[in-house]
Amino acid sequence: MITAQHQHRPPAGPGARPEASPAPADTPGPAAASAAVPAVRTVPAVTAVPEEAVTTWPATAAAAPALRRFATASARAWHLEAAACEVLALVVTELVTNVILHSGSPRVTLRLRLLPGLLRVEVHDTGRWHRRVTRRPARHTTGPHSAAPNGTAPDDAVDGVLDGVAYAESGRGLALVRACASYTTVRPSRKGTTVLAELALA
Repeated sequence: MITAQHQHRPPAGPGARPEASPAPADTPGPAAASAAVPAVRTVPAVTAVPEEAVTTWPATAAAAPALRRFATASARAWHLEAAACEVLALVVTELVTNVILHSGSPRVTLRLRLLPGLLRVEVHDTGRWHRRVTRRPARHTTGPHSAAPNGTAPDDAVDGVLDGVAYAESGRGLALVRACASYTTVRPSRKGTTVLAELALA
């Protein structure tokens, strides 16, 4: 809440005389009086400021229901509709469960940000997920014997796939989250992995 700041004078002690107001040298005219009034600055609407809720839990079996309750309570405090609360609970449960089962992280952090028209969900862990590298099989370009000299296709590509994404899509995981969200992304780093999902609000 934005509050105005006021200046207060210290209370006068016993027997203290009131301060005498200095006599003005000249009586200001209308132009001078208007110039002395400070300019009023417009304060942005409070609804434009994003609301945020963050909590961190040990990555144990108790984290999924606890973070689901935390997310639901936050959504209700922001006066989101019941349908949005249900979708949020589902997304948080899936993302947190993935961290518990597969990341090896000792803790999991949930961050919610209420923005104009959407709710951003971020689940962060400090696990070390490695990339699984696979190569595409050789492809023939013009005939049955026209493979590249190295036995691979001329446009041979290395596909780096996060293990976290692979296991998530083998079950429900990110596939279900993507069905609920308008935008999802996985951000791996040396400090861990963050999965971000944005839920559109009506």
